Amino acid sequence: MARCDRTVSTRGFTLTEILVAIGVLLAVVVVTGRIFKIATDVSKSGMATVAVMQEAAAIETQIRQDIASMTREGFLAIHGVGVPNDINITQWQSEGANGTKPSRLDVSLPADATIRCDQLLFFREAVESSQAWNEATTASPFPNAQALNSMMLYGHGIQLPELRGYTPVGATDIPLGDPPAGWGHDPLAPNDANASQTELDKAKLTPWRYDNPSLEETEWLPTKYTDYSSPTANIFRQQQPDEDYIYINGSQPESRQWTLARMQVLLADDDNKDADAKNKRQYLNNVPSAMSIFAHDVRQTGGSIGGVYNEADPPVLAYGRVDVAASTIDEIRRMMQVSRNASNPSSDTMRRCAHPYDQLDMDQASGVGAGNSYGVGQLLVEPRAIKEIPSQFDLPGNTYLDQRFFMKDAFFWPRAERAPQGESKVDQVLASHTLGSACSSFIVEWTWGEGVGEAIVPRDQVPPPDGIMSTEPRRDFDCWHGVHYDAADPLLVIPDTDDPAWASTEPWLDQRWFGLRDIERGVMSFEEFQENFPRGSNNLCDVTYSGTMAPFALGTDAYAIDDDVQSGFGQNTPYEEYWATFGYNQEDPSLPLDVDGDETRDVDPSFAPWPTALRITMTLHDPEGRLAQGQVYQFVVQLPGQAQGQLAGGR
Repeated sequence: MARCDRTVSTRGFTLTEILVAIGVLLAVVVVTGRIFKIATDVSKSGMATVAVMQEAAAIETQIRQDIASMTREGFLAIHGVGVPNDINITQWQSEGANGTKPSRLDVSLPADATIRCDQLLFFREAVESSQAWNEATTASPFPNAQALNSMMLYGHGIQLPELRGYTPVGATDIPLGDPPAGWGHDPLAPNDANASQTELDKAKLTPWRYDNPSLEETEWLPTKYTDYSSPTANIFRQQQPDEDYIYINGSQPESRQWTLARMQVLLADDDNKDADAKNKRQYLNNVPSAMSIFAHDVRQTGGSIGGVYNEADPPVLAYGRVDVAASTIDEIRRMMQVSRNASNPSSDTMRRCAHPYDQLDMDQASGVGAGNSYGVGQLLVEPRAIKEIPSQFDLPGNTYLDQRFFMKDAFFWPRAERAPQGESKVDQVLASHTLGSACSSFIVEWTWGEGVGEAIVPRDQVPPPDGIMSTEPRRDFDCWHGVHYDAADPLLVIPDTDDPAWASTEPWLDQRWFGLRDIERGVMSFEEFQENFPRGSNNLCDVTYSGTMAPFALGTDAYAIDDDVQSGFGQNTPYEEYWATFGYNQEDPSLPLDVDGDETRDVDPSFAPWPTALRITMTLHDPEGRLAQGQVYQFVVQLPGQAQGQLAGGR
């Protein structure tokens, strides 16, 4: 029998082979990890983009709904603000570079970038309910106030999370630093009679505010406790916190974390008492109410004119816990109808801003009281009485009290938090004003459609502006042309050696948009547009556009709309501001004025049809910051016919 020997091999992996295998495995793991990371990042970015676009669509829907119910019984105003990205750095350097150096408003953008903080204010007609609350209400079960008209303010909000929450009535064992029961914690009122000028300067709030954390707390934002629960006589009284709790760091977050606010102020007044009566501080003894929508209301005889602030309310609307004002839309309209003749206030009532054509020194507030034959010293403010404005004013910049002053006086930066400070309804309302959770830029621009402002004017009533007369045979009327556009026109035609961007031969080929000057985006002020294309001599409507015919409406004047551009935030850190105001004279380019006492009737330059459309441009971010540059979202919304007036679309 044969025998077979078998040899079994027991050879294993060498060390080199094991190391190679481990290296390959590590490479696979690394590559796979990177793939998963990229996929995760893409997924997160995609989800963030979807979330931002959903929020953008919700914001657009809300703005469209509000504008759809806009009423022409109020006014319309646009406040354009352009802030340098390094504004806080420049301010810090100008003050000696002490403490911690601030960062740029948006660290993802260069220092010379401009951050836009525009605001939009108008009035709407729709039944709305208050979101505010008062624990001292006498009604049950605490119904909210309602009103047919509201003032709407869009723009960036102020965030002050370091403020303490409202302390409910009946609370016990109140922590140190919290306000008393029934009181809330707010910034120092800029009209506080007991505050020093230094404290008032520190109390100024803007979306780009910076309180240096390395400096003493006394350099930060001063605060007050405000009473929100007492009966009418004592509500809104204020007291200073204990010394250790006066100041908070009021620095606002980076612009990519700014909130977009929608502040709705219900216009509700339940009595016929004077505007400065304490009854105006509560609506139906139920809901807290600001006395007025204006910071300076001339109807308040003991209020905020002339530096006398003892009876004036703190800015409770800006505080965010109150959303009702005792100013009906009719009262606002009467207040803004400035009388031309102080000795006869009911004559020649204007529906507009005061104008240089009125032969007044409109840049000085002194000497415009009673006795000045062409002053603006008296207002038709109540149906039963006329109150005279004091002859002495303590207003910044020698401002004058015309219609534009009051339009601008209604603006403020409202407090709009991402989350309320406490569980009380008084605190919950602070988050109800927040429309967008992260908005680094908000831009509002306006335009007129073709033919806006075209009107038939009786010839025996008033001649056209600047002596322009029709060359046609004598008729009983003239046809004043409206705005006309020609796509072949360049954007700018006036050369300026100091600003090479001024002159342009490129056609604009698009709808004209007006606002804070931004030539790269094709935007200019209406005044600059008018300067570029001076009014021609042809005032006929039914004429094909030509180079001899002005592209803007014959009866309009830039001053009545936006001849008010200024800059300045201190002396070393300027920012740009632009105002476009649209008042009550929307349809009468020939409103006659008698400025010299004879039969000569001069053209009222206040004729300003409201915009045909507004263009809103927003840069939105996700709260987690996954989208470094954010998403730019733009839409155009047309103003409703009831707001534009008959002449907004031509004859």
